[in-house]
Amino acid sequence: MTGDIRTNGYNNSTIFFVPPADSFVPKEQEWRVNPYSQKMYTYLINYVTVKQLQGRQGAPTCTVIMNVPAILLSIGGPSAPGNIWHAFTDVLIPLFLASKPFGGEVQLLISSYHQDFIDKHSLIINDLTRYEIINFDEDREVRCYPQMTVGLLNHRDFGIDPERAFDRFDMYKFRLYIRNTYSLPVDVDIPYKIHDSLPDKKPRLMLIFRSSTRKFLNKEEIEEAITMNGFELVQMDLKNGDDLTKLSKVVDSCDVLMGIHGAGLTNIVFLRTNAVMIQVIPLGGSHMNNAAHGYYDRPAQEMKLRTIDYTITVEESSLLDKYGWDHPAVKDPEAVAARGWQDRQKYYWFEQDVRLNVTRFEPVLIEALELLQK
Repeated sequence: MTGDIRTNGYNNSTIFFVPPADSFVPKEQEWRVNPYSQKMYTYLINYVTVKQLQGRQGAPTCTVIMNVPAILLSIGGPSAPGNIWHAFTDVLIPLFLASKPFGGEVQLLISSYHQDFIDKHSLIINDLTRYEIINFDEDREVRCYPQMTVGLLNHRDFGIDPERAFDRFDMYKFRLYIRNTYSLPVDVDIPYKIHDSLPDKKPRLMLIFRSSTRKFLNKEEIEEAITMNGFELVQMDLKNGDDLTKLSKVVDSCDVLMGIHGAGLTNIVFLRTNAVMIQVIPLGGSHMNNAAHGYYDRPAQEMKLRTIDYTITVEESSLLDKYGWDHPAVKDPEAVAARGWQDRQKYYWFEQDVRLNVTRFEPVLIEALELLQK
């Protein structure tokens, strides 16, 4: 929207569009807008009302006049609990695409405000605006702007469509932007290649441990297999992932990031070009395989990272121990997935853990090492 735009956040989360004095608007109109980028999510999200007035009568009086545009967005929904994949997919990437062309000359009005989200991602958010960040739902000012974007749109899951982005921006450039924002060397070779002349130098593999769903049940066996196949092991516990500045530097020091399909793999944004992501894909049929490819493989490849997928067998899933061979979730994942998201989520996302067959998995580690040595 461009023109005379006024906000009323505290009382009723309303944006007023005031028409020019010489224009004719036959009647007042209003729209209820979901400002979250993924419109299918409606929980934990405060909707915004956009009103087009007939004239200046009825428009709230400005208490703050800004000469820069504004973007109104939501950080509610699934990004609110701290899920880093949703934070990037639903908020940070769409916000970057909407705000970066302004070069910091834009103000952010945030609905469904969560201070912990702002604190965790402050380096990115503060890079995108030079102005105070407004908690829109609690804002008692009537702020007036010459231009406003209400709500964000994402191109695809954890991705950017260069055809729709400014300057044909893509995920490779976005990863370099993130590295620069976190004061990491922007585009250098993987650590193993830089230091491979050192005696006894081993590539570093960061292993992500999930603490709740889809966790590894034989952690010690996996750690031993990693070290026995020539890697230096680095561990990451997702419970300690709130300090992204510290975490980014540890990820940057690694050549491989490995984990079960889940939000922790989003930390590939901190890897260097040509690093390797190993994704362990749990039981779940084509539904889980498609999610693994769309959520992580495709973005990683677009970031110029190498990817290796390891799809577990039924014997490696805890669902076999829990339900036995005759249960549909074990013997026919495609049929269970076809029932809808509720059953897919219950069995394959929430109830499943993984006991990795390290003998079967060993060729993946060998392949990763060969990729790093090329």
